[in-house]
Amino acid sequence: MCESSIKFSLFGILCMLIAPFSFAVETLKPLGEQSELILRQTAMPVLDETHLGKILNRHYNQGLGGPENWEKIESLRVTGSLYVGDRELEMAAYQKKPNLIKMTLVSKNGSLILGYDGEQAWRHLPNTKDESAAPMVSEEARRFVHVSSFGNFLLYPYRLGKTISFIDTVPLNGNICHQIRVTLETDFQIDYYIDIRTYLETKVVNFDIENQRTNSIIFSDYRWEAGMPVAQKVVNYENGQVVSQIDIEEVQVNTGVMPWMFKIPR
Repeated sequence: MCESSIKFSLFGILCMLIAPFSFAVETLKPLGEQSELILRQTAMPVLDETHLGKILNRHYNQGLGGPENWEKIESLRVTGSLYVGDRELEMAAYQKKPNLIKMTLVSKNGSLILGYDGEQAWRHLPNTKDESAAPMVSEEARRFVHVSSFGNFLLYPYRLGKTISFIDTVPLNGNICHQIRVTLETDFQIDYYIDIRTYLETKVVNFDIENQRTNSIIFSDYRWEAGMPVAQKVVNYENGQVVSQIDIEEVQVNTGVMPWMFKIPR
């Protein structure tokens, strides 16, 4: 059984990581003292009129559905299919703000459940000789927790522990995209490619600074769900080769997902 992913950050779990450039043209300016705490807790603040600020403002409103819709959404349930090589797995995933996630992958050979309850990342192989759930090993847990955040890392731009920088405007697969880099204190670096027409996220390139692991993800076939765009097709690449694909079949919003559902089974 393999381990894998989705998006709104559900679409990240397979997806580890790269750094195409080492310079930054423009970095989001630090906060002044006034309203600092409020802004750090705001997912989509109205940013200043710098080039980077304008890009993020349009991404928040056009590419993510805007702050009003964001505030209404508390949880997601996503179902679909995961393809790894010639294998197809059924996928069902739950995610709840701010960073709770649980994913079940089912194949002919059995099932795998992965979860994070905000404190502990765990894995469970039901219907096997050892049915007990167990915490993930440290490096697996580190990567899983990284992708558990609800929404991308361009949200909450003033939150401590991150730096957001404008890198360039570049051609990508026949489109033009703004390349925005987020560097985290957790030793992950993420480059987002934002389409200049739609302001949707079309590609994410991740770099694990600590382990030098790289991965890129292409998002396409967006559909709007409850005022929020969701990519129906997510393709994961390593070294230019496709390693997995996710086809989303259904997205449900605010289905009564509770925190206890993410706890490790006992």
